[in-house]
Amino acid sequence: MKINSKRVAELSGVSRSTVSRVINNYSNVPEETRQKVLEVIKKIGYIPNSNAQALVGKKNKAIGLFIYGDHPKESLILDNGLSFGYYLDFINRTLKESLTLEHQLLVDVINEKNCESRVNSLFFNGNIAGAIFVGFRQKDPFIESLIKKDYPICLIDYCHSLEKWRDNLYLVNTSDFLGAKIATEHLLDLGAKKILHFTGDKTKLSALEREKGYISTLEENKIDYAAIYDGNYDKEQAYEIMLRILKEKIDFDGIFAANDNMSYGVLKALKENNLADIPLIGFDNLKLTVPLGIMSISPRVEQAAAEAVKSLILENHGKKEAKYIDVTLIKNIDDYINNEWR
Repeated sequence: MKINSKRVAELSGVSRSTVSRVINNYSNVPEETRQKVLEVIKKIGYIPNSNAQALVGKKNKAIGLFIYGDHPKESLILDNGLSFGYYLDFINRTLKESLTLEHQLLVDVINEKNCESRVNSLFFNGNIAGAIFVGFRQKDPFIESLIKKDYPICLIDYCHSLEKWRDNLYLVNTSDFLGAKIATEHLLDLGAKKILHFTGDKTKLSALEREKGYISTLEENKIDYAAIYDGNYDKEQAYEIMLRILKEKIDFDGIFAANDNMSYGVLKALKENNLADIPLIGFDNLKLTVPLGIMSISPRVEQAAAEAVKSLILENHGKKEAKYIDVTLIKNIDDYINNEWR
């Protein structure tokens, strides 16, 4: 039997016009109906006409970059999460790598319930050859649904490994555990013994690994003191926590924040209490961090972008294990200026 939109409509119990609206990602389709049609399309292997070029061997020359925006108010996405400063750096590097390999880059922020159908439509319609996903929580239902499909996708800092691998699924991770160890060891080298840690969103791999690296380093040095505060990668939350720590007169002599965004909030509280000389290290090496006097762990963002793009574009580039990205400590402005990774 011929597979066409009429057949999809019959199996879905909807009209052909509804099938067309789903394929073209129109908003006036109930989510339940949309998912029903998409499931039928996937099950029977229907390929819309817009994919005809791919069928005759012309590979799409565009890839998608999807960033997780986890704030309920869309206008505040840029100020929340891992700090959009990191994402802007990653977007810039990914764009450069894509253009080098003669591909276009489509960038989108995922923060609403209908995003899954939007991304599925891009794949179904052949608009993108593959996609990179960054900032998503572990076990995210949307990502888990994509993993089960045959789409070429690369996940950034999502998980260490997968029970079931596919040939077109790739993992690229920052060496978060190592970076946290480097940060904590440096604070110990500076003489700190009572080091506070501001952790990030613990539904994300990066926060869990950075906390583990901090704890592991203290244990290796036989140091009991391990005070961990849930800053959730948020500057204002870190600021309020730091004020409370100071008010309660908790003893500390060093701070490791799991991202630079939180370190800004911590520094603000310290300055208000004339304690800006206490050693403070963040993570991400954003442009403002070191000039503010905060040390930071610098991930090799261009390496992450290159690995992600090449895994989707170049045949036989990826492998069935996570690729880990290098990190280094930026202690001062000279390190920042001379850092070849920026």
